[in-house]
Amino acid sequence: MGRVRYPPRRMLRTVALILVLFASAPSLAVRPFEEEDAPSPVKAEVAVVASHAGAGTEAATVAVLSREEIERLPARSLADLLRYLPSVDVRRRGPGVQADVSLRGADFNGTLILVDGEPVNDPQTNHHSLDLDVPADAIERIEVLYGSASALWGSEAVGGVIHIVTRGADLGRARAQIEGRYVHGSHSLDAGSVRVATRLSDSLTVSVDASRSESSGFRDDREHAEKTVRASLRLETAAGPVTLSGGGASRAFGAWGFYGTRYPNQYEETRSRSLRLSADLSLGGGWTLAPSASVRDHRDDFVLERTDPSFYRNLHDTDRSAVRLVARRPLLGGSLAIGGEAGRDTIDSTNLGRRARSRSAAFVELARPFAAASPAAGGVRAGLRADRHEGFGTRLSPQLAAWVGLGAGVKVRASAGTAFRVPTFTELHYVDPQTIGNPALKPEKSASYEAGLSWDHGALSFDAAVFLRHGTDLVDFVRSGPDEPYRATNLRTVDTRGLEATVVLDAARLAPTPLARLAFRAAVYSADLEKLRAEAGATEGRYVLDPLRTRWDLLAEVRVPFRVEALARLSYFDRPSFDEGVLLLDARLGYDVVDGDVVEVYVEGENLGAVRYEEVPGVPLPGRTLAAGVRLTW
Repeated sequence: MGRVRYPPRRMLRTVALILVLFASAPSLAVRPFEEEDAPSPVKAEVAVVASHAGAGTEAATVAVLSREEIERLPARSLADLLRYLPSVDVRRRGPGVQADVSLRGADFNGTLILVDGEPVNDPQTNHHSLDLDVPADAIERIEVLYGSASALWGSEAVGGVIHIVTRGADLGRARAQIEGRYVHGSHSLDAGSVRVATRLSDSLTVSVDASRSESSGFRDDREHAEKTVRASLRLETAAGPVTLSGGGASRAFGAWGFYGTRYPNQYEETRSRSLRLSADLSLGGGWTLAPSASVRDHRDDFVLERTDPSFYRNLHDTDRSAVRLVARRPLLGGSLAIGGEAGRDTIDSTNLGRRARSRSAAFVELARPFAAASPAAGGVRAGLRADRHEGFGTRLSPQLAAWVGLGAGVKVRASAGTAFRVPTFTELHYVDPQTIGNPALKPEKSASYEAGLSWDHGALSFDAAVFLRHGTDLVDFVRSGPDEPYRATNLRTVDTRGLEATVVLDAARLAPTPLARLAFRAAVYSADLEKLRAEAGATEGRYVLDPLRTRWDLLAEVRVPFRVEALARLSYFDRPSFDEGVLLLDARLGYDVVDGDVVEVYVEGENLGAVRYEEVPGVPLPGRTLAAGVRLTW
């Protein structure tokens, strides 16, 4: 591989934008840290992905995975964690190395990924959108917003948005944090992580998170090795906190059959780096200002035939830069948010050539209760966003959502909105012996309608939603026979319908029984795929023609004497490419050696029934895997 470097001109432009943006911020005098006004950690139930205006989540379908839950799950990567969120379709190609994630029957290209509020989808291909520089133990919480959200976040938010909120250097009242983890398991798995965070002065805190993982793989050409590090610096000023964060990750893995079975002995190395500067500033007069500037750099080195690298090899370097400014203030008994952003995507590739495109957007959102004197009675949220993408013109994305409280813990909600997605560089220009792009592709478009109901009765809660999404010009790689290459095509229309439901029993709130929590989650989706195949003139499709049809999960948490906790999950899912559905059992057993969750030893297992299955056709996943580890928290 060649020497790793940032393109100097692009980096200089980004640094200049950062300086201009923050030079204009008011009164950034350093404010000493005081115990009585120490920033508290954000509560897990407060999701920020659903609104720029700071509105609640009552009018949207949102799920949150908290830090406390993350520590109890048998998961060691972001992709593994996402599998424990309701109705999230994760299609892994291998443990911890690469995965596609879909929401509400859309393909993985229709899921927008955010890290600390910053879109990170890769402009080359969304196969790399989860290839992030965020260790799993550096995640504070994961928020999922279901349904069209282009009015909030722009391109890619077709099926929904996944927001990864990092722990960063926000320590709350703590003076320091030290955490560590070591895991050893099946297929020579050897992994570990460490977190160190401390307060350097009354107003300055810093954190560093690092992780590594290696495995020989469960079969030939499926080994992996990865390293990730992320650092954050937080400065408390008189106007509000300013945060500088960044990281880097490298992954090398055998990629048997990842992108087709004609040449299955594939190999891949990736590297990602990011840098972000952001602030949350109070201006007086009720206004708050949230400026940010970011850059993400990604390298993908792909070999189609591992035994003969010279046969076909691609090297792609992509950069995504952005600046954003969001202003908020109370208005009309509610809250108003207005803002804008601009950015640029570039690629330097041995296959795709050198290409670049700019983007910009302006948006407004208003959220308010129906009655200021009784905010629990319901409210409304309206948003409008205008996006311009070079080469694809301007797109308006409106959204309207409302909710009503009926009493006794019952709430109903409804929303309507539109979404769009600009094709990736791979979909437009990629060519290899089994894949052909299409420079004439048009953006995907969709309109979504949703209705939902929730009920919270203390220890028992219920949430359900039904939706309809009408999509046009969906992009997929399709073919009409096994001897033909896949060609990127705009499919005409597809209507997707779905029902999602979650029931949770918090048994620990009822009585001191061993059963602490029981949750059942189910989703059913349908689309007229036969009509879609006929319109596309194809018999096979890589993504759109193979959506998730059914998924359900039954999860139980048990706490017994002597500081022992157990968790088990039984899950089922199926899709058109399966002869039959897949039923999997995962579990974890943990023991607190020292009271207070200071030292924990644990064992965990995935696919305990040793089921032979695939999440991506042609890419087998491991059978039963076991691991044991120790976790230190101080």
